Amino acid sequence: MVRLAPLEIFSLMINFLLGSAIVVGWNFETKQDVWITILFALGLGVGIFYLYILLHSLGKWGNLIQLLELGLGKWLSKILGFIYCLYFIYIAGRVLKDFSFFIGEVLFKNVPFWIISFTFLLVVSYSCFLGIEAIARSSLILFAFTGVLVLVLIIFGYLSPYFELIHLTPVFRTSWKQIMSSVFPTGLTFPYGELIAFTMLFPYVKDKKALRRYGWISLCITGVLLLLAGEMIIGLLSSETVNLYVFPFVKALELTSVLDILPHLEVFAVIINLIGGFVKISVFMYSGLMILTNLFPKKS
Repeated sequence: MVRLAPLEIFSLMINFLLGSAIVVGWNFETKQDVWITILFALGLGVGIFYLYILLHSLGKWGNLIQLLELGLGKWLSKILGFIYCLYFIYIAGRVLKDFSFFIGEVLFKNVPFWIISFTFLLVVSYSCFLGIEAIARSSLILFAFTGVLVLVLIIFGYLSPYFELIHLTPVFRTSWKQIMSSVFPTGLTFPYGELIAFTMLFPYVKDKKALRRYGWISLCITGVLLLLAGEMIIGLLSSETVNLYVFPFVKALELTSVLDILPHLEVFAVIINLIGGFVKISVFMYSGLMILTNLFPKKS
């Protein structure tokens, strides 16, 4: 029987939510008020998490397919389950494409796109073959590295001589209508709405009380890191020019160095994206495969 420790699922959620969001998931339409958008989306994300927990509690901690079957019946749940399976695999493919494009643009400009994708997909396929316990343990080890790395890069960004506080002002100049348009639907669905994939994993958690009580902490850690990184990016690039860059986080790190010893900190953004991309694609792929296992239990 598969069992996940609360700390393992928390690290999975943080790496999953950060994933590509820390590198490519920025929306700076609200300019200096982007922090309001991030906090608003975070609050809704916590609400989504507890909604999923409530559904699991009512459904005796069954997975997504079992919850659909309880509420909609056998045949309709199978149809919706298959749609969710296609959705999970589609999102995994989208993240893989974004990851490959990012690596190709930043690190290996002369390497064909398909080689990067195929190599990474081999690693993800092997992790899915080993199972969610192996993925969770790997995520826990990797989180100890990425969490510190993201925080250190943000601190160096704030200490950069190119960082200017004046770029962060004025605030409260954006209308609520524009803020809401930034939150709905993109700010809500990405990254917090993608937690729907964890409805296939939450039943594996050993301590359900710990998950219910402390699961929101992983979302808050993600939201705080995205908030700090967003303010750092605006402070370095300014709200007028930040939307000109495909990867603003990477561009901001290009203006950051450690005592002129490490001038290319943007390389570490590639490492963060490697780890986050691996966890995110693995979770989506594994959740999609588990749906197929539930829909076709007699097939190997």
